[in-house]
Amino acid sequence: KRARDGEGREGGVAASAIDSNAPQLRVLESSSCRAVLAEGLFGGAAWGASSNAMIQQSQDEFDSSVEKAEDWMKTIQERLRINDNTKGPRSALEARLRDTEKICALEPEGRLKMDLVLMKADALLQCISEEQKHEILSRLKDVKAMWEETAIYITHCHSRIEWVWLHWSEYLKAQDEFYTWLHNMKVTLEPDIELQLGLKEKQWQLSHAQVLLKDVQNRSSLLDRLLEEATSLYNRIGDTSVDEDAREKMKEEYEEIKNEAERRVILLEKITTEH
Repeated sequence: KRARDGEGREGGVAASAIDSNAPQLRVLESSSCRAVLAEGLFGGAAWGASSNAMIQQSQDEFDSSVEKAEDWMKTIQERLRINDNTKGPRSALEARLRDTEKICALEPEGRLKMDLVLMKADALLQCISEEQKHEILSRLKDVKAMWEETAIYITHCHSRIEWVWLHWSEYLKAQDEFYTWLHNMKVTLEPDIELQLGLKEKQWQLSHAQVLLKDVQNRSSLLDRLLEEATSLYNRIGDTSVDEDAREKMKEEYEEIKNEAERRVILLEKITTEH
């Protein structure tokens, strides 16, 4: 909105340019420029030096505001370039996330610098010739484009890193739940099968083993999703915690539990049938 307001002011200033062949007082926003024009009408020969000094001051202030804004944006873009990477361990990603959060918090500072550029440009445009205005408007267009590019880069860089961070966090949570289930199931399946039992107790053992096997089988879809998420994450972060070896280990641990659950059901079916 501020940028659009600046463009509107520039257009208004250009439309009220001073006609050098018919000097007269114009209604301008800049009191300093009004003073210069008044001197042109009533001050005689002293007007030239005073006018040039006032214009030079406005030019210097505009140049300084542009330089400061561009330096700020270059610094921010360099920080973003350094952080614009999702590869590496989780600690590195977290450090980049925190730094891009700090950069996002600095955006209002950049907007203030751009507001100052627009204000100084407006003051300068009211004091210079039409030919000079084209150069100032061209510089203004360039610095606005640089600001838009910087603002977009701030948002996109932080959002990308934040998305990967949240994705990784959700994966770790699901993986932790999966490994907790694996551990509990391993403990449940660890005791030897009681062989010296009556038929009713053996049937109960079989029924319980079948329930456990069903639970293991149902976890297969969860494992598939975890492996898919791990592959997706690896493509973005390249961390060994989700590489092919880590995924294979997860599958192997699941298969061990599944094989044990199936073995118990088969054995208990045989024992119950032979009773």
